[in-house]
Amino acid sequence: VIGKVEKAKWGRGFGLIEPVLGMDSIFNQSNSIFGCMFYTLQLLLGCLRGRWASILLVLSSLMSLAGSVYLAWILFFVLYDFCIVCITTYAINVGLTWLSFQEVPEPKAKRH
Repeated sequence: VIGKVEKAKWGRGFGLIEPVLGMDSIFNQSNSIFGCMFYTLQLLLGCLRGRWASILLVLSSLMSLAGSVYLAWILFFVLYDFCIVCITTYAINVGLTWLSFQEVPEPKAKRH
């Protein structure tokens, strides 16, 4: 059964793509598609070692937090709804951000 959250205009392209690129844009996909791409990116970056991969992991995690805050605001204060899947996703994003900060290696000291 499709709930209020999935049917809302914010359920596709975060509600941001359609006003800019139109409803038929290839980028106006379900938020779950963007989520799958994001978690795949997190997995791939998490498997790599190196400072650049760690920095990309932190930056993508911070972007997910911004998206979570935006979508949580809409969920609670615009739709007046409660979605356990949404809230679980927000909690996972907080955990991934915390973990990504734990994995950033210190820069190596330059040898002269």
